[in-house]
Amino acid sequence: MDPYTSTREQFTARLVEKPIADNASPEWKQYVEESKALLDKLVHHPAMAPNLHQTYMTPAKSKNKIYFQWDFVGRTLSYMYDVNPTLKNLPGQEKEAWEDAVGRTVMTKNLILDTNKGMLDMMTESTYPDQKGKHPDFGEEILELAKHLTDD
Repeated sequence: MDPYTSTREQFTARLVEKPIADNASPEWKQYVEESKALLDKLVHHPAMAPNLHQTYMTPAKSKNKIYFQWDFVGRTLSYMYDVNPTLKNLPGQEKEAWEDAVGRTVMTKNLILDTNKGMLDMMTESTYPDQKGKHPDFGEEILELAKHLTDD
């Protein structure tokens, strides 16, 4: 898929629709399924509408916290796909990629559910100052998916 001609919506569909191998370990399968569900909800959030039909490499029109999490979860899912789904005898680089993906999943959960402290809002504003005070709500469906992300 060419990031210069394919849209963010197309990239997301490719990640979400990728089949899970029959030999996938239960742990790998759980992380991937949870991430796929969350990514699908993030890409269809109203705050992603201005970015959805832009090519993947085009700077996003709206770099809000939904966009930030969509990008983060999508990259995390890509890392998961780079790892042997059996999780058996992983070579060093794959083991590191898996550990990174697990850590990123924990971070995703914490950032989405951290509504009181607003860490994600602060991170978004520090990277994209034009987003100061513009923080769309995730909505109940995304919050519920985040609550169920595996974090061990």
